[in-house]
Amino acid sequence: MNEFDLLFTEATKSMGFVPNSLKAMSKKPNILGSFTMLFANINGFQSSEVSPFTALKLMFKNLKWSMRAKKNRDQEVPIYLKNLVAHMVSNAAGCRYCQAHTASTAYRNGVEIQKLQQIWEFKTSDLFDDRERAALNFALAAGSVPNQVTAEHHSALKEHFTDEQIVEIVATISVFGFLNRWNDSMATTLEEEPMEFATKYLSAHWEPGKHA
Repeated sequence: MNEFDLLFTEATKSMGFVPNSLKAMSKKPNILGSFTMLFANINGFQSSEVSPFTALKLMFKNLKWSMRAKKNRDQEVPIYLKNLVAHMVSNAAGCRYCQAHTASTAYRNGVEIQKLQQIWEFKTSDLFDDRERAALNFALAAGSVPNQVTAEHHSALKEHFTDEQIVEIVATISVFGFLNRWNDSMATTLEEEPMEFATKYLSAHWEPGKHA
């Protein structure tokens, strides 16, 4: 039995087929499971046949996948690079709230201030290596409206990242797509720490706007 059978069966009940997007996410089962739980809690299970027991089984599968991922953290995209990807996509989307959060979090995870201040020069700055450039270039294209990702962006990623890591990068971009829209639409007020950090270090390209 395929470990995704339960989840894919529920998707088929709801939509009549298994979306290819879910199959792509299954390269990182913990991401697939987490997305499914989020979507179900926001949108609701579409099938009236989903029992509480089935929902519980899906939850335990997600927990198992999360624990498996935790054991393989050394194979994942480094957290600092996910922070930079999140910062770049938030810049592309224009969310001042998320820009402040992702910059301060990147700093906490070891990214130098100068590197954050030169984020827009990532293609030419010596502070960024080719691996980082590929991820940031993809994030910039993915965060643009309309989406600017091309086959060349994917090819560049594949030179430096595994298929599983690419799913992580795209998932990072996508979850910040959610957060960018949430915080810009809700005009979420910035907390003291990220406000101070962004005001001090990002002032050349940043202002709090409606998040003050």
